[in-house]
Amino acid sequence: MRVVSDSSPLIALAKIGSLDILRYDVVIPKAVFFEITIPHKEYMKELYQWGEDKIVEVKNRTAVEYLELVGE
Repeated sequence: MRVVSDSSPLIALAKIGSLDILRYDVVIPKAVFFEITIPHKEYMKELYQWGEDKIVEVKNRTAVEYLELVGE
């Protein structure tokens, strides 16, 4: 199963030191990765190391827009 993650759950897991519990094939949209790895941001180093090989570029804008509407 592939899971696409937003920033909030990743930051929360980093805060409690539990990023390793994510056992699925996790992918992180490039924009989310940049958001969680802003220099000097709390847990930036942990999130960068954990997520640097999980970055994907979103190509289907229609799907993104749909997911944004569903999440409101």
